[in-house]
Amino acid sequence: MHRRHEKRNIPIELLRALVTIVESGSFTRAADALDLTQPAVSAQIARLGQLLGGNIFAKGSGNMMLTDRGAMILQSARRLIAINDELLALAGPNAGPRRFMIGFPVWLGHQRHMEIFARCSASAPNEHVGFRCDRTERLIGDLDTGALDVAYLCSTIGPQRDAVARWTEQLVWVKSPRLKLSPGGRIPLIGWPGTAGDRVAGKLLRESGMHFFVSFSAPDYSARLSGVIAGLGVMAVPAQVVTAEMEIIREGLPKLPENKSGIFARVGLDLRQYAPLLKTLTEVLMPKPEVGALGLQDQTSARKQITLPAEGV
Repeated sequence: MHRRHEKRNIPIELLRALVTIVESGSFTRAADALDLTQPAVSAQIARLGQLLGGNIFAKGSGNMMLTDRGAMILQSARRLIAINDELLALAGPNAGPRRFMIGFPVWLGHQRHMEIFARCSASAPNEHVGFRCDRTERLIGDLDTGALDVAYLCSTIGPQRDAVARWTEQLVWVKSPRLKLSPGGRIPLIGWPGTAGDRVAGKLLRESGMHFFVSFSAPDYSARLSGVIAGLGVMAVPAQVVTAEMEIIREGLPKLPENKSGIFARVGLDLRQYAPLLKTLTEVLMPKPEVGALGLQDQTSARKQITLPAEGV
């Protein structure tokens, strides 16, 4: 009776299964989280692949590597699930107040996240504030669909949309003090395919005629930073994430560009209503001049644009 609609509708449970597998790291853990059997979860992914015309995961990939199609589907699946859950929260049988959702890039680190969570929650005691960390391209997608209210976006290619606040931050090369680089030698590079930092680092090294090899790769940003600290290689990072366990490489590698950063709002957001929260968010995220103790005179550019509305306007 419903077969004629099969190719035009994707059951939300298939998309949720995919997202849960990726976030939990295995089919077995996803089955536990979804209260299903592992064969049932596998069947859901197989059906999703049939509906969308291709494999979601690469065949024989022990680490569950997504195909290009699977990565594209995952990005859309996250947005659709967020919209589904938001709709249930707003109009479902157990509807409650809508949360003001803030998105952050994964590279900030847990200490910065703790500061952000505490200060934003304190500055908006009458608001239900929620937070999410993800890759920049996913944050942009969710901001465009309205699943996020505001997001801190950081990329060498600035987002083409209105900003609540905008500034620039310097990227730097870092390594462990224990790692010795030989002049003219091959550069051990840490990264992950498809990330902005990886694209910029590889492009600049190739254009400079420098030979390099990938010494360590991981999709998790904190794991890549751990590789830097362990002395596995060099990495291009925003200056504000540099710790005492890292050493900034000041000579011998191509100069990195400035990161165009800012806090961006979804279309239609009433900035005046959330002015105190947005002001706090800007204060926490905008790099402080005192970070110049790292020796970077140009770490934070003086060029910055603030468009926060005045409170009470």
